[in-house]
Amino acid sequence: MNKRHELAVFGGDPAVVESQGQAQKSLAPWPRISEDDASYLADVLRNTHPIIGSDQSEIVQLEEEWRKWIDVPFCRAVGSGTAGLHMALWAAGVGPGTEVLVPAYSFSASAMAVLHAGAAPVFVDVQRNSFNINPERIEAQISPRTQAILVVHLNGLPAEMGPIMDIARRHGLAIVEDCAHAHDATLDGKKVGTFGDAASFSLNGAKNLPGGEAGLFTTSHPSYYERSNGLWMGVTLAAQRESEKYPLASLGYNYRCSLMAATLARLQLKHLERHNAMRQANCQRLSDQLRDIPGVIAPAVPADRTHVYHMYRVRLDPVDAGLDVSPRDFRAKVVAALGAEGVICRSWMNWTLPELKIFSETDAFERKYPWRRTWQADRVYQAQDYPEARAVVDETTVVNDAPTAASGEVIDAFAEGFRKVFSRLDDVIKIELNDDLVSGELASCAAIRKALKNR
Repeated sequence: MNKRHELAVFGGDPAVVESQGQAQKSLAPWPRISEDDASYLADVLRNTHPIIGSDQSEIVQLEEEWRKWIDVPFCRAVGSGTAGLHMALWAAGVGPGTEVLVPAYSFSASAMAVLHAGAAPVFVDVQRNSFNINPERIEAQISPRTQAILVVHLNGLPAEMGPIMDIARRHGLAIVEDCAHAHDATLDGKKVGTFGDAASFSLNGAKNLPGGEAGLFTTSHPSYYERSNGLWMGVTLAAQRESEKYPLASLGYNYRCSLMAATLARLQLKHLERHNAMRQANCQRLSDQLRDIPGVIAPAVPADRTHVYHMYRVRLDPVDAGLDVSPRDFRAKVVAALGAEGVICRSWMNWTLPELKIFSETDAFERKYPWRRTWQADRVYQAQDYPEARAVVDETTVVNDAPTAASGEVIDAFAEGFRKVFSRLDDVIKIELNDDLVSGELASCAAIRKALKNR
C-alpha cells in the first residue's frame, strides 16, 4: 500500500505532514499577540508606578469595557475565573447549610467554588448533544437547602437558559453562570453572562479572551456587587471608621486582578470578535467534512445560539461505525491513531465530577478540613447516577487545535486524518494501548508515536 494511504500508526505517512509545515502551523501560538500589543504591554509595565492597586487605569477600563460589551450594570476584574465563581456564589447567599446544583461534567472549579463557599454541590446529569446541564433533570435534585443553580456553558455553547430560568423562578433560586468557555456566545441574540443573577468569565491564557491568569465577575444586582467586596478585597469591610477597616468578620480571599493581566485582556478584547469568527469558521469547516464519516458525531449547534468553540468536541460512536466494541476502547484507539496522523485529541476532563475523591470519599475531606461540613448525610455521589456525563468521558474527545488552526489547509489535513483512520477501523481496533494511550492525554504527535512503538 502507498505510504500516504497507510495509517501512520503502522508506518505510513501522517495526514498532517510536518515537512510541509502543517504541524507547526496547526500549533500557532495562542493567544495571538501582535508586535503592537507586545509593545503596549511593555509600555504599561515601564510607565506605571507602582504597578499594584485595583484602581489602576487598565483594570478599571477593562471592567468598564466588559460591562458595556455584554451589557450588565456591574463588573469586577478578578484573579481567576474560579475566584469569580466563588464571588458570584457568595453574593447569591450560598454558604454553609445550602446546596448548589452543578452539572456532573465540567471543569473541577465549577464544583470547587461551591465547596469554597462552604456549601454542598449536588450534581445534575448533562444533555447528550450539548454536554450542558439537562433542564429536565434539575427539579428532581432540588431540596429545601437548594440556594442556586450553577450553569456551565461548556466548550463555548450556551446552555438552555429558558427552561432553567423558569425552574429558578418557580423555586426562588439564584442562577450563577460559569462562562469560562463562552466569551461572546449568544442565545436568542443575548450574550451569556446576562441571563442569571451573576456570572464569571475566565481570562486564563488558553481562553477565547486570554489575560494570562485572571477573570471577570459580573452581576445585574447592586447588592451582589457590594456583597462580593469582602472576597475581592481580602477582608470584610464591616466598619465605617478607618481605625476599624479590617475587622475580619468573615473570610476574605484577595481576588483582585493584576495590572498586566488586565492590560493583556483589554488588548485581546479588541480582537475577540475576529478570533471567535476564526474559531467558528475553522470548526464549521471541520464539521462539514466529519459529518460524512460514520462513527464521528460533530458538535451540534441549535439555530437559536452561537457556539464560540473554546473546545471542539466530537463523539466517537462504534455502533454508528458498525463495530461491536466498547465506546471507551473505541475512543482510546481512535484517538491514538489520530495522534499518529498528527491530529492531537484529548479527553480534557477524563472523569465526571461525582467521581472525584473529594466527593466520593467525603470522610477523607472531612478529616482535613478545620471545621465540619454541613452537607446532608444522605447525599451520596455515584458515577452511575449520571450516565450522560459518564458517556462524555467514555465516548468523546476534543480536537486540540481545530479552533485555533492557522488555515483552512490545516483543517483539511485534520479531516483527512479522520478519513484515513475511519477507513481502516478493523485495523485500528487491533491496536494495543499502554496506560498513557488509554488516558487519551498525550499532548504531542511524537509522544503518541513513541508510546505506540513501546506498547
